[in-house]
Amino acid sequence: MKTILTKQDILQLIAASSEKFDAALQKSNEAAEKRNAEFDAALQKSNAELRQQMKELNKKMGDLTDTMGEFAEGQVKPKILEMFRERGIELEETHEHVKIKKNGKLYVEIDLLLVNTKFMIVLEVKNTLQQKHIDEHLKRLDKLKTFCPSSMKGFRLLGAVAGMVVCESVEKYAFKKGFFVIRPKGEGIIISNKRNFKFQEWKIEK
Repeated sequence: MKTILTKQDILQLIAASSEKFDAALQKSNEAAEKRNAEFDAALQKSNAELRQQMKELNKKMGDLTDTMGEFAEGQVKPKILEMFRERGIELEETHEHVKIKKNGKLYVEIDLLLVNTKFMIVLEVKNTLQQKHIDEHLKRLDKLKTFCPSSMKGFRLLGAVAGMVVCESVEKYAFKKGFFVIRPKGEGIIISNKRNFKFQEWKIEK
């Protein structure tokens, strides 16, 4: 027996289907809003954690710089003249953070400049000494050789590097380039070059 749907029946079915669709759509929208809210909360948490990590990283970088400064101030500077005196190089003065300008612009920056009437030892201090620092220091001395203040003319430049951490390969590389190497040993610091070490000289051009 066939069921004959009237126009009213069809309209009721359509209305019921529409209500179900609207309910499903609303449920879907609510679920999407919940997911979006959860995603926003997770993103905010992630951003907050990232900001905290960046803050901690910046602090560590600052601490690292402070440590390097402490190494220069607390160990290298107070003992450096005595260590070179023991090597037969009598130095009289130390000048730190020396900045040399050319045509109004920074040309060379020196961590420590050690001076007597004959020599100027240009010392670069690093936390962890690397080969690239040796190469950069070579360029620094070459620049000083060709241009420097009149007060430095007539002096013979020597190169030296210091590091809280100095691996053997970097140390040997510095020796090869004619640099003195200052590094920690025990609770103190030493010039690690052999006594018969032949240092390199950079004579300032007149």
